[in-house]
Amino acid sequence: MLDTTHFLWYSSVAVQFLFCVYLVWTRLARSFPTFTIYLALSVIVSLCATYFMRGAQGARLPLSYTYYWLCAQPVILLAQAAVVLEVHASMWKGHESVVRQTRPLFLFALLTALVAAAIPVRAELNRAESFGLIPLMHFEFLVKRYVSSVLAIFLILSAVLFIAVVRDAWQSSLLRHEGMLAAYLGLYATAAFIIEMGVQKSVVNDYVAAGLTLCFVIWTSVFRPQGALVAS
Repeated sequence: MLDTTHFLWYSSVAVQFLFCVYLVWTRLARSFPTFTIYLALSVIVSLCATYFMRGAQGARLPLSYTYYWLCAQPVILLAQAAVVLEVHASMWKGHESVVRQTRPLFLFALLTALVAAAIPVRAELNRAESFGLIPLMHFEFLVKRYVSSVLAIFLILSAVLFIAVVRDAWQSSLLRHEGMLAAYLGLYATAAFIIEMGVQKSVVNDYVAAGLTLCFVIWTSVFRPQGALVAS
């Protein structure tokens, strides 16, 4: 019988897979290829993880899973950064003149994100241990939290700027898409930070899996074939 953690985790992966299928079926994948590939990649990485979980004893996972996780996470982070670039570029497409005029504000938003995301680093480093694979895992959690935080903060500031300078900005489905992506990355970063602070990982995973599932379900309402295809 599946426990709560496994049920929520499999539910999150299933909803993510169905979301990816929806984008392909409605041909929205043509408008958002990087986002669609990211969803597919996330599902594949999650399913492959089940292979390396074989031999787990309760919450104690085999060493092979740790090595797999250390290799998979950088790939996921790079894919997330690529998705952010795609969504950001799509939202500002057709507003090139405004982008040129507000370029210093974009640079300021990026600098703000880089600095703000670095604030918790000292607390995270104080939690780091110094033996075995633990330091490497701590470092990867820190990078995961930092990169996700930078991307989320930058998306939020970009969305605020978009609302301030673009007429009828609230009508844009791409603005909602960027907002949902910021929420998703924010959840990703928060989970990594909480785990770094010593909270039991299985407890965090329950809430994260539920939160990600909710994000994906809400996300589907943002994508309307006609609106997205016109925007592209």
